[in-house]
Amino acid sequence: MDGVTELYSIGELARRTGLAVRTIRFYSDEGVVAPACRSRAGYRLYDGGALVRLELVRTLRELGVDLPSVRRVLDRELSVAEVAAVHADAVEVQIRALRLRRAVLRLVAERGSGPEEVRLMHDVTRLAGEERRRWVELLVEGAEESVAAMVRASAPELPEDPSAEQVAAWVELAGLVGDAGFREEFRRAPGVVGPVDPRVERYWRLVWVVNGWEVVPGLVP
Repeated sequence: MDGVTELYSIGELARRTGLAVRTIRFYSDEGVVAPACRSRAGYRLYDGGALVRLELVRTLRELGVDLPSVRRVLDRELSVAEVAAVHADAVEVQIRALRLRRAVLRLVAERGSGPEEVRLMHDVTRLAGEERRRWVELLVEGAEESVAAMVRASAPELPEDPSAEQVAAWVELAGLVGDAGFREEFRRAPGVVGPVDPRVERYWRLVWVVNGWEVVPGLVP
């Protein structure tokens, strides 16, 4: 009949939105979507506006948007575009973490690594950004400016989608830089006449690998 608002039970909303009845009841209890009225038997009834809100809630939640942000969108405190921008950045971080995890798992599978090495790889790569900053600080501490500039320019970061080889090189680099004896040899290397400590040569070759540069056989960086 004209002028009569169509009302839906929770069961009907569930069929139309694809959401579980208990989920709609939760949203209703939380005030995300309010019933328009109740039936004579006391059951909650919802109007078309509730259906639209639930469709938006379902879409945003499936995209990973947290419930407080969904509330702010529904209350028009935030636009969908603003929420999307924030969550796109968050997803980008998650993607990078997943790519790194995949590379570590591939390395573990290729090496047949034991529990201790797996733990080390996980710990080092999980803190990749912090570790890189620590490397630079350790290697340039007390070093002449030319060495400091060289390290700052080439100290590698793991790429967005690292290979198992790059992860392995990165982990080995972390171990090298953590050794005080290596750091001393590294700072001495630019002024050394004759053979350079093999660890210093190894450091630069690992830098090439992590950065994705072509490793030229027989050429010391």
